[in-house]
Amino acid sequence: MALFEQTETTTKVTLDDTEACCCTIETAQTIDGHTEYVVRVQRGPYPENSWRILRRYNDFASLNKCLQISGIDLSFPGKKLIGNMRPDFIAERLNALQEYINQVLMNPILASSLPTKKFIDPDSYSTPFHDLALQYASMSLRTDGVYTLGQSLGPIGWRLRKHYFKVVHKPQGNKHSPGHSTTKHHLIKSSSQSHGKQHTTQVCVTTSTEKDYNSSTRDHSGRDDLILSWTEFGPDRYIDEKEIHTVLKNFGGVQHPYIVPIEHIASNDSGALVIRKFYKQGSLKDVLCSASPCNPFLSKYGSPKGRTPLPLKDLALYARQILEAIRFLHSKGMACGHVHCGNVIVVDGIAKLMDVENFIFGVPSFYRPFFVQHSKINTCEAIDVYGFGHLLYEMCMGYPLQDSYARQISDCPDSLKSLLESILSKDACKSSLPTLDQLTTHPFFGEYAGQFNDLYATTIAVQKPHLKFSTSAKEQLKLAVQKTENRVRDEQRSVKNQKRLVRVQEMMTSEEEKKKIKQKAKHEQKQAKLRAQNSLQLNNGPPTTGSAGITATVHLSSSTGGIVKSDSANSITSPQEALMSPPPHATDSGGSTSPQPPPSAPPIPGPLSSVPLFAADSDPSQAPGSSATGKQLAKSISGDEPTTGNRSALLQSICNFNKSGLKKVVSPTEAGGK
Repeated sequence: MALFEQTETTTKVTLDDTEACCCTIETAQTIDGHTEYVVRVQRGPYPENSWRILRRYNDFASLNKCLQISGIDLSFPGKKLIGNMRPDFIAERLNALQEYINQVLMNPILASSLPTKKFIDPDSYSTPFHDLALQYASMSLRTDGVYTLGQSLGPIGWRLRKHYFKVVHKPQGNKHSPGHSTTKHHLIKSSSQSHGKQHTTQVCVTTSTEKDYNSSTRDHSGRDDLILSWTEFGPDRYIDEKEIHTVLKNFGGVQHPYIVPIEHIASNDSGALVIRKFYKQGSLKDVLCSASPCNPFLSKYGSPKGRTPLPLKDLALYARQILEAIRFLHSKGMACGHVHCGNVIVVDGIAKLMDVENFIFGVPSFYRPFFVQHSKINTCEAIDVYGFGHLLYEMCMGYPLQDSYARQISDCPDSLKSLLESILSKDACKSSLPTLDQLTTHPFFGEYAGQFNDLYATTIAVQKPHLKFSTSAKEQLKLAVQKTENRVRDEQRSVKNQKRLVRVQEMMTSEEEKKKIKQKAKHEQKQAKLRAQNSLQLNNGPPTTGSAGITATVHLSSSTGGIVKSDSANSITSPQEALMSPPPHATDSGGSTSPQPPPSAPPIPGPLSSVPLFAADSDPSQAPGSSATGKQLAKSISGDEPTTGNRSALLQSICNFNKSGLKKVVSPTEAGGK
């Protein structure tokens, strides 16, 4: 190996937790006296990305127990102790469990929970995410020396790889006598996301003068409580590792009246932490659901007790403020990609957007399973507009839209309905969404937030927006936007191709298509039978119509490439097909047949008195030109009677026959009459 040769570096493949999974219980098998179900799991649109797991009924029961905190009514089959090994009962139980797992995976809240992920993909989700986050956050703050890590807030968010902790400022200027240190180690209990088990971990060094984190909303210095969020880097992180520290440092100084400021931001090779002010009222989603922000997200958002839509004036004001925050980010060459009610804080009538750094971290969007189904939503601006539409819908209705588009929008003013339909209708998602600038001029905001422009001008005069990136950071952000959009387009093409394949398969298996296939098979069978019959006729000669309707043919010379005409069903045949016919047979005028030996050589044209070619008891009707002779020839060729001679000689004589050399034979009766 050369001295300066560069070695290949392996890139860590990060799993997209928002990618939809589906489960199919294929069969059941009996092992050691109990029933195990073979479950096939597929992630994404490609069948190749699938695996099989074995699950017992008790595994399904454990999953259902973990999900009961959500309050969602799920049709889980009850347990049966007697007769549970009968084949009919196992088949019935299999169908019931299939229906249950379908309900779980169709609900975005339940499908994104850690118990569900561990049930369907234990290999990928058995990592102790919470313990790793605790370790990384503690090590990062220990080197900082300004903040102290506090109690874990548990699974209050929907992301599996994002964890929240309370933090406080470390006391400054405390002096103690030598040898009498009041510093001691505190054991901080943190709730794990997996089973709610209490883990005791030594995370930091604190002083005995600090108050308990749950007893007050402010620390001992009188400053507001802070919250720390640790986030692992996602699959859309395209900023170089050497530049991401610079980008985050520049972004940490963002200032905007409608963006939550950042107190502290830092990162390592695995992820990054952000410290912000802790708001007791929680996010806008907590306000709409009337939920406490520190409760687990399954209990907060699974089946909330109350849904509180916003008044139209507040809705228009908050939406307009969030819209200005998104426009500001795009003006700086950055996208948000994570616009939803969980990332909005309302303080004193002002809505502020937070977690905007998620774009730099490369984590997938909450609405990604929705907009990958529409190929027109393929830019960062369109993604933010689409998320803004879902935000409007939830603020208006009080509950989120559970589909990729709204089939029907009602119970709202016409101007708001027009705004929602321009973003969330099926036609809008299939064609194109409005731009951010077009949304600001919509009549809805002019009707319910007409004074916003003057208010915004006054606000930015007091607090001037600020976000400045270095030249290298701008290039990195531009490249990240392009790669993010390319990944979205690739995934949209995959989803579109898979949908087309599914539609084709459904058409092939539908009842109507089955009938068409059956009719086509019958038709092909009938055509094959007809072809076989025609082949037999060509080999054995054309069919006859009986003694009364003998086939009449007119043979042309094979040297001229003529055809053979007949009165049979096969009205036109080639001379070669005619030559394949059996040898002719002679018939008398009375209709009786008598075998006639074939000539040994072709007839030679000459005088009529030398050798007559055709003579049958001196009957003029047996002349070659007469109809009887034609019938005789056709009958002999059709092969009605057996032949006793050399067939090849007869065929050769027929082919070399020259009609121009014939002369009329005069019978004695005709001669006497003359």
